[in-house]
Amino acid sequence: MGSSDPAFAVWHSEEHLMSFQRPKLLRSHSIGSDNTHPTWWKDKGLRRMSLHILFLYFCIFTFGYDGSLLSGLQAVPRWQKDFHSPAGATLGLISASFYLPKIITPWIASWIADRYGRRICLFIFCCVGVVGVFINTFATGVGMLIAGRVVLGAGLGAQATIAPPMVQELCHPRMRAVAGGMWLVFFGIGGIVSSWLCFGMVGWDNSWAWRLPTLVQILGTLSVAIYIGCGFMAESPRWLVSKGRVDEALQSLAKMHANGDVNDELVQHELNEIKRGVEIDRQSNAGYSALIQTPGNRRRLFVLMVIAATGQINGAALVSYYLVPILKQVGITSSSQQAGVNGGLSIWGTLCIIVAAQFVERLGRRPLWLTGAVGVLASFILLAAFSGAYKTTGSASLGAAVIPWIFTFTAFNAVAWAAVANLYVAEILPFGLRARGMSVYVCTQSCALAFNQYVNPIALAAISWKYYFVYIGVQLCFLAFAWFFLVETKGYTIEEVSRLFDGGKDAANEVAAVAVAGALEADVKDLSQTEEKQVEHFQESVTVLRQ
Repeated sequence: MGSSDPAFAVWHSEEHLMSFQRPKLLRSHSIGSDNTHPTWWKDKGLRRMSLHILFLYFCIFTFGYDGSLLSGLQAVPRWQKDFHSPAGATLGLISASFYLPKIITPWIASWIADRYGRRICLFIFCCVGVVGVFINTFATGVGMLIAGRVVLGAGLGAQATIAPPMVQELCHPRMRAVAGGMWLVFFGIGGIVSSWLCFGMVGWDNSWAWRLPTLVQILGTLSVAIYIGCGFMAESPRWLVSKGRVDEALQSLAKMHANGDVNDELVQHELNEIKRGVEIDRQSNAGYSALIQTPGNRRRLFVLMVIAATGQINGAALVSYYLVPILKQVGITSSSQQAGVNGGLSIWGTLCIIVAAQFVERLGRRPLWLTGAVGVLASFILLAAFSGAYKTTGSASLGAAVIPWIFTFTAFNAVAWAAVANLYVAEILPFGLRARGMSVYVCTQSCALAFNQYVNPIALAAISWKYYFVYIGVQLCFLAFAWFFLVETKGYTIEEVSRLFDGGKDAANEVAAVAVAGALEADVKDLSQTEEKQVEHFQESVTVLRQ
């Protein structure tokens, strides 16, 4: 090992380490070769990993199902009859009750997940979700319906906190971005099943016209509970390392990422990154207060809270939960037409998410954020224009022109929030803060959405289409935020991405230290006594730099 060796050159240049302003991180696709087939479905280990990811996706299926269920049920005459045609504040409370418990349960879920593991946490709250679905299905009045939605919301709030980071923590590096981007595809699939099932129930004249669609909501959360309960789900390797169970983490990574080869180059690299990341988080004593202790963490907190809030007050919830009142305002009053538009919108939204997810790694997160924000802004401007024109003229053609812009809005919303948001938030958080950061994210989402869902029907009834200008203002603010605060994370491993927000010297020191230390550990057994002393000197320097 001589002076021409890159690792040798870097450890003899501490001034070089200190001079970085923005690190050139290692690209995840270039980190060694691994014992897997290039095509994931032809590889046993990647198929096993993908099955775990698939069942984690079922957590969001129930969420998406509920997103279209309330709109779909409003188009079912028997539901309107049994619940006395709820409107205004009552309808708002029915909708908001699903989100209110999500202000509390994410904090509980993050504590359970960090202490007892991701799997046990998901299992507990999937069982809670199952109970909520049964209460909803057999509700006999508005009060029982609201109670069921509170219980269901409590379960799903915890699932939304733990499942997205678990997808990131289980995924092979080359599949991580697309897997994260595909998270909300199952939200869309849930919406498709819900909306078209409600469409089929429009002509039924008994209570099962709404009870059956409500009961089918159990499919997602029950599937996850059974899969975990049978012992099939893998635990997060990062959580295992944090509890000192390094051998179990190595075996898990090897099974999923290298077909059982514990000496695989990529697996060893991942394990070393995880161990260093966990050690850094342990030294920093990463509790909730750590989210505000450093400039990097304060920036993370600000970014994730803005993404969480704007994702719920950008108009998506309005279109998802109150599509029927919107359509009524532009003259579309037929139950079958309303249910048909709801069903078509669910299919369209899901297809858009699938397409957008394919470009998360090709184009990068930042271009998708900016494109989606501009598109959503333009869509709402035109939605307001055509709605206002219909109110003024009563022209049926102007009313019908609102529908294409609802579909356009859905497409651009998929490009940004649906395909990127959960992936982006999970990857910018270091392991020690990931569950806690996600609890803040889900709590912020829930506060924004609960408020929004209560206010939406009241505002629509009071000021009609003029309410859209509120969303136009929100989009203008978000566009400025995205331009100045959302950095590109394309192509990096999850440990590398989490260091981007630390900025300048700290990020450069950490990434350089990880890269060089990995090379040194691989070669240390071949070093002479003199070189070993140089390694010790370097490792001491790295410790100082990390502090």
